[in-house]
Amino acid sequence: MKLIKDKKFLKNIAQYIDVTNTIGGGVVQPQVNMVKRKKEAILQVALPGVSPEQYQVLLDKNQLTVMALHHSAQHPEMQAPLFHQNFLLPPHVDFNSLKVVHENQALRIHIPYLPQGPRFLEIEQW
Repeated sequence: MKLIKDKKFLKNIAQYIDVTNTIGGGVVQPQVNMVKRKKEAILQVALPGVSPEQYQVLLDKNQLTVMALHHSAQHPEMQAPLFHQNFLLPPHVDFNSLKVVHENQALRIHIPYLPQGPRFLEIEQW
């Protein structure tokens, strides 16, 4: 087997293979990290080179879907998935207070918890 020593060629071909793999159905491997805190959890998704406009975050009941799409400049109507992952959220999450922030080339989803512990319920009289 003969080794290719032309670094410029290797750099160009590696970038081409990565792009064609992604467009051909492969996916970019992101860094996904869940940090649990006292009052909230923070889901961090880092996809190098992906702009904030390429992300989409969807909440359906307790399922959170995070995806990133590649838009073709030549064919704006065409989209190729770069990343797609579903996360099942626990029932003690305040779904109305989720917050999504893009900062330092990473997406952060703040997932606040509902207050824990017993609470008295109001009794209505009819």
